[in-house]
Amino acid sequence: MKIAKWLSDILKNAGGICLIGMMLLTCADVVGSFFGHPLLGSEELTGMGAFLLLAFALPSTEIEKGHVGVDLLHMMLPPRIKRINDCAVAFFSFAFFCLVTWQCWLYADEVGEAGQVSATLQFPTFYLIYGVSFACGTLALVIFIELLTLLKGTIPNE
Repeated sequence: MKIAKWLSDILKNAGGICLIGMMLLTCADVVGSFFGHPLLGSEELTGMGAFLLLAFALPSTEIEKGHVGVDLLHMMLPPRIKRINDCAVAFFSFAFFCLVTWQCWLYADEVGEAGQVSATLQFPTFYLIYGVSFACGTLALVIFIELLTLLKGTIPNE
């Protein structure tokens, strides 16, 4: 779990940097627009930052159990069924995010080979997709570790 936590922390910090950059860029664009000199590509960069921020926040949010969940039915289940349900959810989530990681990586390869760039700044967008792929891979690792702890009968993060 240490490597997953370490990777998650790196991504969380990178997401924080994206958020601060988005905030500063938006403020600078508003001030520049007020004086008649808006920043070229600020909307594009803010969108890219939001794209990365969302992906980078996923692993640490999973570790902290910060995702919104409705567990009304789950609370009424017997402990054995809860554990089976939790294992099934973790397994399918792990499989899903492995698939997402793989497909994002393939898509980033295609976008890079095609030479696709952003509209205003001509930034190569495949770098962003590789970042999302890495974040989803880290999330898959976190979920896999949680699955292993569920199968061993221990409760993660407690």
